[in-house]
Amino acid sequence: MLANGSNQALYTREQINEYLDYISFPVTKYNITPESARTKDGLTYLSALQKYQLSRVPFENLELHYSKERHISIDKEDLFRKIVGAKNGRGGYCMENNTLFGIVLKTLGFEVVATGARVLLSGGSGGWSHSVNLVHIAGQTYLVDVGFGGNGPTRPLPLVHGQTSKWGSTETELRLLYREPSNPVVQGTWTFESRISSQRDWAPNYCFGLTEFLPGDFEVMSYATSTRRTSWFTFELICLKMILDDEKDEIIGVLILCGSTLKRRRLGNTEIIAECTNESQRVALLQDHFGISLSSRARDGIRGSVTELKEGSKSGL
Repeated sequence: MLANGSNQALYTREQINEYLDYISFPVTKYNITPESARTKDGLTYLSALQKYQLSRVPFENLELHYSKERHISIDKEDLFRKIVGAKNGRGGYCMENNTLFGIVLKTLGFEVVATGARVLLSGGSGGWSHSVNLVHIAGQTYLVDVGFGGNGPTRPLPLVHGQTSKWGSTETELRLLYREPSNPVVQGTWTFESRISSQRDWAPNYCFGLTEFLPGDFEVMSYATSTRRTSWFTFELICLKMILDDEKDEIIGVLILCGSTLKRRRLGNTEIIAECTNESQRVALLQDHFGISLSSRARDGIRGSVTELKEGSKSGL
């Protein structure tokens, strides 16, 4: 039974069933109702759902490169058609994947609030360029993020200051830190940090507050992220997907395409799988390793762009 969406943008029962089938979610192993979604049983279901979403729906910005329009829509029906309905392996960047996932969670009965985040990687000054979901279960609020790429959390993280968690079954550690406001008229912020091993320093990834963002807020953020010349999404091509170990039922790594280079990071080890020298090779690689099928029109869309691969060229982060 699904939640009543009288005042919310929700998906239909049929769409939820199609989504669960698309991500190969083991529905016979897990069961959820709108009532149990807000109990401790809901956390087990949410954790499993996040893993399967991450391992099936890639984090990618192909629409900004393999497209003539280069337009990102975060309308709920457009997202469903692109990521689930088209069945061509596509995903999206943060505001696409997290918006879709948030609506799925609301439809299933979870208490969800979407909010914006400021990316802090590489000493960045931030700005609202990322989105996350906050899910409240049995008196505890969790950060749930399926759109931050290879450094993103792979399970719900409780908003508990300093509590550490593992990235999948690897040695990478994650934590959230609460920072008190310097001015009494503003709220404090939570910072999501990670480190590869206990010998490394913690690296801040992004920070967020507890203010609810509405669809219109994300539309403005997404427009800036997808069109601004200073946004790396517009001049670098990225596609990555988590690797789920079926026996361990745990994420063990990530497959990453940056520009022309395909890498696999697995249990702490990174290897280069392939180097593309032209567009035909990269299109084939997207199909073979990510299951992404690009139409001829989409392939034509990259011609003449800064990210087009021509014979002998090489690009990548």
